[in-house]
Amino acid sequence: MPSLSIDPSGAVLPASATCLSAGQCLHLRVRAGTVLHAGAGRIEVCGPPQWLAESWHVPRWRLGAGETLTIPERGWLQVAAHVDAAFTIAMPPGMFRRLAALLGWRRRRVPAPWRHRPQRIADPAP
Repeated sequence: MPSLSIDPSGAVLPASATCLSAGQCLHLRVRAGTVLHAGAGRIEVCGPPQWLAESWHVPRWRLGAGETLTIPERGWLQVAAHVDAAFTIAMPPGMFRRLAALLGWRRRRVPAPWRHRPQRIADPAP
């Protein structure tokens, strides 16, 4: 069975389309929350391995055209095509992007103390 290996530790596009021929296999490392969407054909997704009741378990999912899978754990996946298949991989935003988005939201929502300018209250006494 032909095999390809991709290590997306560098810059990864948020979503990328991948085509596999029948019998071809792809190994890739993903983060938790990665979404696989089968566009055409049938694919089988294996991994990442987990401990289950003191034994080693490799979860397997079969996806048909139009089905979606969210990967629950980070690790290495094996995606195999039974027939010619196309699927999309959407990576979740990284920690720094999420932190920057949270800080940006907080900056817009909560004014910083040095930006707060108290207003003078008029003196009611003559």
